[in-house]
Amino acid sequence: MEHFSVIQSLCRTGLETRDDRFRRQVERLRDRLRESGDEKAAGTIERLLKAATSKATLAPSVIEVSRSLVTGDELTANVHAPADRETGVPLAEVVLNPAAGRPTPIYDVDIEKALGGILDEWLKTEHLKAIGIEPSRSCLIYGPPGTGKTLTAFSLAARLGLPVVNARIDGLVSSFLGTTARNIANLFEFANRYRCVLVLDEFDALAKMRDDPHELGEIKRVVNTLLQNLDSRAGKGLTIAITNHEALLDPAVWRRFENHIRMTLPDALTRVAMLKTFLVPLTLDDDVVKTLAFVAGERSGSDLKNFADSLKRNLALGNSGASPPEVMTAARALLMRLGFASDGIGAARLFLDDEPGFVGSVLNSEFTIKQESLAQMLVKSQSTVSRYAKDFQTRRSTGGQVSHAE
Repeated sequence: MEHFSVIQSLCRTGLETRDDRFRRQVERLRDRLRESGDEKAAGTIERLLKAATSKATLAPSVIEVSRSLVTGDELTANVHAPADRETGVPLAEVVLNPAAGRPTPIYDVDIEKALGGILDEWLKTEHLKAIGIEPSRSCLIYGPPGTGKTLTAFSLAARLGLPVVNARIDGLVSSFLGTTARNIANLFEFANRYRCVLVLDEFDALAKMRDDPHELGEIKRVVNTLLQNLDSRAGKGLTIAITNHEALLDPAVWRRFENHIRMTLPDALTRVAMLKTFLVPLTLDDDVVKTLAFVAGERSGSDLKNFADSLKRNLALGNSGASPPEVMTAARALLMRLGFASDGIGAARLFLDDEPGFVGSVLNSEFTIKQESLAQMLVKSQSTVSRYAKDFQTRRSTGGQVSHAE
């Protein structure tokens, strides 16, 4: 079809509005293309429709939070966070719309259940009040860098329909004696005055082991101030602390938080879902995305986003299409640059150095990729891919080497 790339872009842009009338017209276009025998174009439109459905499913709904649960004044654009008295630097950032400009997080099943449990408490407060309790009001989110901890905190606030008072704890530290404790007290006083979610990032900057002999008396007093303010906020709003270094936290700090959520590296299914989202507007076959997820290995969401963005840049600058072989060629060019194969082991190294081993590994992985799809990606005959798979099984059972001969 002439100018199909323009039609494809128009469909993708229109579907992002989630207008049912526009979607029906796109569905009509898909059906007409099929009727005319243009299965390739119809398949592309179908993938756009599925991607739009997936995004709509991931879009979070907002919970109506009772004013009896979160009291205080409304935060507006005219309200400014307090500042450090000596430097004039604001102690926090006020974010009125925590969802704006941020992607919808994608989680594995366990994390989704943990977060859903917190939101369920706020949604069904009448059940809790019937037995004399309220929803939990504090959460410690911890785990490796790049796993979406800050994004998760903002997403929780967005689901609750509340603005965020976002403070980096290391930004509260002052070289002036007594100022750090005062900064913490001023921050909490401000957050307690308004209906909001208080997010404390880089939480380990102060909340270290209080009995550490290397800590100065001033820092110990600051930690005590922090603990006292956490206690005073227990009945107000929601408080979320974030750290990459949970081992540094004082046990007394852990006890101040009712929920402890560890953000882990995404599992295989979640990596595929992330890459599908990050690779938009490319419309790739499922097996291609699964193969990319296998090649990337166990990476954080941040790493996968960087991988997807780099892949799109490579394809665009190379004036390439997005056929399976072109995508694999672009991915191969990026692996060393991104450090994915620098350790000399893993799927990325196999992909670069040992094609038979790579084929056998990916076909025996949890990604359920079809041989014919892999043959197309690697520009091999299906019989060659089948032989690679058989040789791989032989190598696994005998510990021998696979022949690389065609």
